[in-house]
Amino acid sequence: MSRPGSPPYPSKGMKGIRYAVRNFTALSVREHLRSQVEEAGSGAKLTPNEVELVRFAADRSEQLKALADRSPGSRAQ
Repeated sequence: MSRPGSPPYPSKGMKGIRYAVRNFTALSVREHLRSQVEEAGSGAKLTPNEVELVRFAADRSEQLKALADRSPGSRAQ
């Protein structure tokens, strides 16, 4: 637990680990969903959590696109 006024992470190393895990997870989810879409004719199905994620992204697609466009690494910059 952090003290008031202290950074939320114990060290910069922890923030780096969290960032790496987040990136890995995002890439993994993207590739998994891509493969599910490409295999849709073969009876591929989404888990309940995947359904929730897809619906969240679909419902907020314009907001997420705007966020992506203004984020580092965006092709739109």
